[in-house]
Amino acid sequence: MSASVQRDGQCLRLAGDLDFASAGALREQLTALIAGCAGQALTLDLSAVSRSNSVGLSLLLCAARSADEHKVDLRAAGLPSGMLSMARVCGLDNWLQQLSVEPLDLKETPHATP
Repeated sequence: MSASVQRDGQCLRLAGDLDFASAGALREQLTALIAGCAGQALTLDLSAVSRSNSVGLSLLLCAARSADEHKVDLRAAGLPSGMLSMARVCGLDNWLQQLSVEPLDLKETPHATP
């Protein structure tokens, strides 16, 4: 499944597979859509993302940077389950918590022992 981003009022909806094949086009679309909303509040809805690897986290960082540049109050909703784990490994879990509209469980998940 390919990925897409669409604006619906004050919401940018990401859908599909966030992977290396879709990253470039999505990054361009996201930054252009955010730039067009200067001074406003936007929610980036990721609930329709079917698959995400490190590209998803990278896109979120790019969106946040663009939002800062254009004075957009950006929030994220519907984060894919693996994104928080990746953010934790990268030391970005607290940043992701601040960006999220819903509370995230930042507690370490205990590792299973054999």
